Amino acid sequence: MKNTKPKVRLWSVLTGLTAILTVAAIVGNIIANQYATTLNVALNASTYKIIHGENTGDTEYFKKGFASDEEREAYEAELCATVEAEGAALLKNENNALPLASGAKVSLFGHGSVDLMYGGTGSGSVDTSKAPNLKQALEAQGITINQTLWDLYSSDSMMSKYSRMTPASISDTLEANTQYAVNEAPWSALSSAESSFAEYGDAAIVVLSRSGGEGADLPSGENGTSDSWISGQEGDGNYLALSAEEIELLQNLKALKDNGTFKKIVVLINSSNAIELDFLNPEICGEDYGIDAAMWIGDVGQTGINGVGQLLSGAVTPSGSLVDTYLYDNMANPAMYNFYTQAYPNAAEYNLLTEGADVQGMYSVYQEGIYLGYRYFETRYEDVVMGTAKAGDYNWATTVAYPFGYGDSYTTFAYSNFNVTESDDAFTVTLKVTNTGKTFSGKETVQIYFQSPYTAYDKANGIEKAAAELCGFAKTDVLAPGASEDVTITVPKSELRTYDANNAKTYIVDAGDYYFTAATDSHNAVNNILAAKGYTVENTNGRMTENGNTDLVWKWTNDTLDTTTFSTGANGTAITNLFDESDPNKSSNAPGSVTWMSRSDWTGTIPTAPAQLTANETLAASLAFTKYDGSEANSVEMPTLGAKNGLTLASMIGKDFDDPEWDTLLDQLTYSEMVNTITLGFHNTAAAASIGKTATKDENGPQGLTAALTGGASAMCYTSEDVMAATFNVDLINEVGRCIGEDCLAMGYSGLYGPGINMHRTAYCGRNFEYYSEDPFVAGTICAAEVQGIQSKGVYVYLKHVALNDSETSRRGVNTWLNEQTAREIYLEVADKAITDGGAWSVMTGFNRWGATWCGANANLLTGFLRGELGMRGMCITDFSGSSQYMDLVDGLIAGSDIWDSPMPKIHTTKAANYENDAYIVTQMRNAMHHILYTVVNSNAMNGWASTDTLKTITPWWQTAIYALIAVLAVLTILCAWQLSKALKAKKSMVDTAPAADQK
Repeated sequence: MKNTKPKVRLWSVLTGLTAILTVAAIVGNIIANQYATTLNVALNASTYKIIHGENTGDTEYFKKGFASDEEREAYEAELCATVEAEGAALLKNENNALPLASGAKVSLFGHGSVDLMYGGTGSGSVDTSKAPNLKQALEAQGITINQTLWDLYSSDSMMSKYSRMTPASISDTLEANTQYAVNEAPWSALSSAESSFAEYGDAAIVVLSRSGGEGADLPSGENGTSDSWISGQEGDGNYLALSAEEIELLQNLKALKDNGTFKKIVVLINSSNAIELDFLNPEICGEDYGIDAAMWIGDVGQTGINGVGQLLSGAVTPSGSLVDTYLYDNMANPAMYNFYTQAYPNAAEYNLLTEGADVQGMYSVYQEGIYLGYRYFETRYEDVVMGTAKAGDYNWATTVAYPFGYGDSYTTFAYSNFNVTESDDAFTVTLKVTNTGKTFSGKETVQIYFQSPYTAYDKANGIEKAAAELCGFAKTDVLAPGASEDVTITVPKSELRTYDANNAKTYIVDAGDYYFTAATDSHNAVNNILAAKGYTVENTNGRMTENGNTDLVWKWTNDTLDTTTFSTGANGTAITNLFDESDPNKSSNAPGSVTWMSRSDWTGTIPTAPAQLTANETLAASLAFTKYDGSEANSVEMPTLGAKNGLTLASMIGKDFDDPEWDTLLDQLTYSEMVNTITLGFHNTAAAASIGKTATKDENGPQGLTAALTGGASAMCYTSEDVMAATFNVDLINEVGRCIGEDCLAMGYSGLYGPGINMHRTAYCGRNFEYYSEDPFVAGTICAAEVQGIQSKGVYVYLKHVALNDSETSRRGVNTWLNEQTAREIYLEVADKAITDGGAWSVMTGFNRWGATWCGANANLLTGFLRGELGMRGMCITDFSGSSQYMDLVDGLIAGSDIWDSPMPKIHTTKAANYENDAYIVTQMRNAMHHILYTVVNSNAMNGWASTDTLKTITPWWQTAIYALIAVLAVLTILCAWQLSKALKAKKSMVDTAPAADQK
């Protein structure tokens, strides 16, 4: 019998391969464990097991409101459409071009017509692959669409050549701003469909869409600098102006309208970033494009386009009102000159980083002060009308296309019986609203504005006052033609307060005359107030755009300056200056002086170029990544850790934050449990076996629950937040919040990263879709209603991003400079209302710095303002901190941050190991855990838990699978090595026993 040749080569290959795979699996396991938090969230992998004790009570503390997922999803689809139908604002409607006639046959133009903006990009992005499109929405209302043109725009060829161009999601580079492009199809690309136009000529509907997203701002093309990162790829670089192809489209449609092919041209503005609207006014742009109607629809969410179909068909009458001022030229906004960040000119001298995840040497100045949006445009208008000195050359009519609060209707409304009564702490406004039209039923948004006196005291102490501020609103029910409704709106007296940062250093109410008015928009409000002061179009030589209505104005006089009524916060905390270090004119870091914009001297203070600051040694030291030096280590007693007191987190249900039993529970925590929970808070709070705490899941949610970053379950994507605000309907948005809470409850989430509460400082912020408005009152009021709805289902919100994260450029560490009045009256007001009126549990701090201090390490912001003045109950989480050293663990803990949105231990978890024996830092960790646990114990995370239950930690299934894989591969490697050894021995034996000749 012939001997079998030993398979040395085979076993060599297999041994090497299995050895490599074993090593790879071990390395993979190490890496995977570094991202264990992220994997657990993404894979919905449990790390614990509940051991139930004896309990007979109902432990479903937060109950679902729908009988099935199908019922919930169907209801939410209708709700989203309703929000859009009530939020979209009709801007122009000449000759009653809208609504479209029943059975109309129309042609849809623009890439946006087949590729709508449903929402923005980044952490808040959602899957809208199954969302209805504009064609389906219109067909559902009996309107016929030009299929030939639709097929052309939808073709692979057109989609590949002429789709919107946007930066990579969450790019966070300066160059990302330049990567936006409209990329509209040229008119010549539509030639194959031109023969179909006449048959579908009842209307040409043009959709103008603009994208926005996290990690990049939109390019404006100019801002008084030569910085490369402010200009886009088309035309003059202004992404919010019409592109050459869009102008060409409108020109050709006008020609076809003139020759009778199309009866009317309708424009839909599908953007949360305010497009320049010069093209709607021939006197401004110099060309008549024949546009009959225009409607702003924002980002429509998953089913909001169905609401647009209802509006265009007349099934619903428009009632939305703009929440931003729309301009002919966006550079008329004085904030534009300081919107994009710039580098300290000597940043390199102090080794300050200007790019990456730890920016130090980039800054932005809020030089416009309180004059954001209509607060500037209407205030300067009033000063021009009244002939105030130094008002300068300003023409409201050639600057503002549509004012804040504007929204037309298919019907008309009249206000009457306007009355205001005063009580100890509020003003009550009543009026009658009547539908004076003859055809359409509809809703009306009633807006109440006030004007505070701009006094000699204000001018002497650097206090600024707007000509009008929104202070109340209401939405009527649907009113049939001829029907009326009595409306009552309560205005708390606290709305009249202003912040005096230089003298009283607290909130004051000035002495003087205050005016209240009911108005249709901010410009109408100022005209009414001017009328009450005796001004008319005639006696101002036409400086006043139209006469106001004195019947809708009421004057209240405050006899003496009040510096005490509003000088204490929710907890009795004295309110005084907290943010002087963010004011370059007061900061100890002394980066330079800034002239704040002032209505006392418009011509001398309005920005014409970015404010110039410089770095210095003191500022550079303040920008260091860690400031704590360990000197407080023994200033307090080391807290008890690892005690066996027998309490569980569930036993704290219903207990107050200050209940003494919290100390007993907190004593049970181990150091490693605290570190794990605090430093690895990416989309979760960790389980803690010592107190029977489950892991909780948190997710993004400015437009609704979305797990775009983690790959988990998502739910309904509602409209962009500006559309929500534009409904001016508190009850409707409260219902949106409730349904978002229902989604979280159904899908196992206890926390939501949202709502977004930053401001529309300019039209170019990449995340304007996540934020409500340029006005803090409507933003805060709508946000509070949404928060109440979300939290009614046991879901704690994280208001994001507190505060001043109003742009994306250089956001990771940018130095933001502003004065205290501006901070309090504009940029912190939304958080104020959401916490004090909405009961918001928690906040997410911003990437940015206040002056030189990161938001999450700003004790005056977190402990002084949020917890001290507002009485916030819950936790402060960082924005994503996994790759940033400046979002320092110990500095943050000392200031009042509680949990780091980080998926890996490389920076913060590793750093925590250095402080296990530092009693001061361990105490700060214990305080942070108190905030975290108090939030969780009051959430739906406790559903199913009783005080008798305990928790046992377990290895998640994916880790078990990896361990098993390593074991199998190791065994295979050993077996293959054994076989290789046998083969080598056999080979040697064959050589040794072979005849000499064969050996030779």
